[in-house]
Order: sequence, then C-alpha cells, then structure tokens
Amino acid sequence: MAGVPGPGESRASAMAVEQDMFDAVVMADERFHGEGYQEGYEEGSSLGIVEGRQYGTLHGAKIGSEIGCYRGFALAWKCLLHSSTGEKDSRKMKVVEALIALLQHFPYGDPTYERLHEDLDRIRGKFRQLLQSSRTKMLRWQDLGSEMWACHACHILPWI
Repeated sequence: MAGVPGPGESRASAMAVEQDMFDAVVMADERFHGEGYQEGYEEGSSLGIVEGRQYGTLHGAKIGSEIGCYRGFALAWKCLLHSSTGEKDSRKMKVVEALIALLQHFPYGDPTYERLHEDLDRIRGKFRQLLQSSRTKMLRWQDLGSEMWACHACHILPWI
C-alpha cells in the first residue's frame, strides 16, 4: 500500500530520527559556541572603542597641556628677549624661534600622524635646550612612579 511504511522502513526512519537528534545535540554545541563568540566579539569591540576613546582623550589632553605650556614659555621668552642685543641673548632667541617653529608645525588635529611622538620628543629636547641656555631652574620629584618636572613659567609636566 502506498503511504504505509513497511516493517523495514519504520526501523530506518526511527534510526534517521535518532541520528537527527544526535546531530542536533552535537551541532547545538557548535552553534552555541559560534553565537557566543560572535556576541562576545561584538560586545568586546564596542567596549574597546569606548575604552580607547577615553584613553585617547586623557592622553591627548595631557599632550595638549604639555604643548601649550611649551608654547606659552617660548612666547614669554620671545617677548623678554625681543629688546636684548647681547650674543647670549641672540643664541637664546634662535632656540626660542626654533621651538616656536616646531610648535607651529606640530599636527594638533591629526592623532594618526605617524611621527607624532618623534616630533614631540624633538619639541621636548628643544625646550630642555632653552631651559639650559636660560638657566631656568627646574624642580623634580616623583609622583606615582612617573617623573614630573616643574619650572617657574610652566605647570607640572610629565616627561615620559
């Protein structure tokens, strides 16, 4: 009769159902693992973006404050040395102008600039040179493990 399973067919269909159930259990583990991985990846990515933005904002503000201090210091020295005519003052003025030039070419608006840290190190070096030539006294102390500096014209500066 058509549509009525025979004795051999019912056994085959029962084995097929058992095999399907077994496959479902095995595949459920793989499926749940894949879904869990995908959910974890998406959540981790979004949290990473938030954490990265906070980290970038904090360190960008520190660098901006440091650069602003250098700029203010250099402009103050430029005003002080403007009317001086001595040879020593002439050398100081060249260092001040070199520092100002470095600061003017610093890429303030481009955080992806590849040579950002190299340029920042050059600015720090030129600032140190200006301090040495002007014999400005620096105060040094340890603050939470990072080296900190301060001078009469500047705020506290972290030099990493």
